[in-house]
Amino acid sequence: MMNARYGLMALGVSFMAGCLVGGTAGLLYAPQSGTRTRRRIADFAEDVRDRAGDVTEEATEKIQKAVERGRNFVNL
Repeated sequence: MMNARYGLMALGVSFMAGCLVGGTAGLLYAPQSGTRTRRRIADFAEDVRDRAGDVTEEATEKIQKAVERGRNFVNL
């Protein structure tokens, strides 16, 4: 069971890394000026940072709820 979970997680991380590398390569090889390409990369990086913050916030909330449920279960 644990190996399947880690395998699925590794697959997800590999997919995300592939998307990031592919997106970056696409931006770098696009027929645009360097200034515009750098601006697009900066915008993309800012979007990723914002999404990562949102995901972190959601994960923190879910973990806190799970801990609270665990505490309530133990105190019963």
